[in-house]
Amino acid sequence: MAFHNSAFFLLLLIAFPLLSHAEISEEVAQKIKRINAKGEYYGLVVSGEAELKVVLAQGWFRPDQDLPTVDISARRFRVGDVQGCRTILAMTGSGSVNAAQATQLLLTHFRVKGVIHYGRAASARPNDLSIGDIAIPRQLAHTGVWYWEKFGGDEGSFTREIANLTFSKYNVGEKRVNNKLQSVYFQPETVYSVKAKPEVGTAKFWFRVDDKLFATAREIEDTLLDRCVGKSLICLEQQPKIKRVEKGGSANFYVNNEAYRDFLKTQLNIASLDTESAAIAMVCEGERKAFLAMRSITNYAGGSSAGNDASVIQQLWYFHAHAAIVALFKKLAVGDSYLESVTGSEIW
Repeated sequence: MAFHNSAFFLLLLIAFPLLSHAEISEEVAQKIKRINAKGEYYGLVVSGEAELKVVLAQGWFRPDQDLPTVDISARRFRVGDVQGCRTILAMTGSGSVNAAQATQLLLTHFRVKGVIHYGRAASARPNDLSIGDIAIPRQLAHTGVWYWEKFGGDEGSFTREIANLTFSKYNVGEKRVNNKLQSVYFQPETVYSVKAKPEVGTAKFWFRVDDKLFATAREIEDTLLDRCVGKSLICLEQQPKIKRVEKGGSANFYVNNEAYRDFLKTQLNIASLDTESAAIAMVCEGERKAFLAMRSITNYAGGSSAGNDASVIQQLWYFHAHAAIVALFKKLAVGDSYLESVTGSEIW
């Protein structure tokens, strides 16, 4: 009986080899081959289901009639066209791990010349970046890699030069007393690039977006974004704008704390905060692909400010997404040329 059971199991492995391996099927491989044979694509990577629905509902993403979708590792890649640019649309899901996984699959399997990322974010600089604005950072940092020192301090071999969050500075009351949480020191990521030797990484904290894409984004800063919901009197107090900013930050946690927001603003000059952009930038850096992030500002990360209402933007951001993405892809279609890969000039 044991022999028969073993033989039966062996026959199953032979008949159904894909059941025992995490690999794509021959059918999917052929689809990818046919898609790539058509040329290079832009990757349009959105952060969540709401952003995906906006793109699909507006009608300006036109699915490919031959091969509209390919599913890989529970991710759906939609093949189509935006404003004359061949485009592969992918949704990451929330958080850094989801963002990195989806982007890596996109760049590994498809011929992608550059990645455009869209999602929502918080403003760390309410006086400069209001609810309703769309932030396009020049540089992005992953602000969730920390060295957390022991109480009393220690002499560990970690980077101290980037930013230091000392918890006792935020104790309630005038007197500063010791806090057992001590301090955390922000650390750089280790990036492994296709242009370097295997397993040879480079420490990097800031990831710079593609210079040409960032320059193209300047041409859409005058794009009109709706201030009011339809013809109603439900309006943002200030006219929302597309704004290029110097720095944005991402971490795998949602920031809803004004003190921590102001710490990031003061020590790192960060303007926008989200949970995906830096992870996507890091993958693009490793694969040497051009990258640009666009994030609609929908809150002030736990703080408040006079001006635009956070409740109003919930009814407007999807119109802003449509306007900004279409405007950018129109510019890409007109001036499409070789894009430089992402280059991070700063170690920290």
